[in-house]
Amino acid sequence: MFNTPEFLILAIVTTLLFLVIIVLFNSVRTLSKQVRLTETNIASNELIVNQLQTLFITLDKSLTELNNQNTSENTELNQVTKQLEHRIKSIQEDISKLQQTQAQQPEDKLYSRAFKMVELGADAEELVRECDIPRAEAEMLISIHQKQSTP
Repeated sequence: MFNTPEFLILAIVTTLLFLVIIVLFNSVRTLSKQVRLTETNIASNELIVNQLQTLFITLDKSLTELNNQNTSENTELNQVTKQLEHRIKSIQEDISKLQQTQAQQPEDKLYSRAFKMVELGADAEELVRECDIPRAEAEMLISIHQKQSTP
């Protein structure tokens, strides 16, 4: 009865079926572990994505604040620059006027100084040497002073 070919075929089929079930069971266990690992990875990735989104929002707010601050500071700097440019232009105009005035009056200053020296008693030689004027003009200044000082 156990030696019949049907029994042997049945035993072989049963053994093969048992082996297939064991292989399938192991495959299901392996797949189940892989599914759990994948689910864990997905959860971990979702957590990382959430953290990155939070970080991105924080960075975006910081960048917006810095941009606003930069814009404000640029506006202030532009105003200060315009004020300084105006002041520089005004000072340059003043310097130009002073230079023109000084260019027009060097001789006046020399003669004014020479006349003061005459009032203090300087002679013609001192005037020629100190004020760099011709001797004849020095003598003329002394003569004018003498005429003004005598009643």
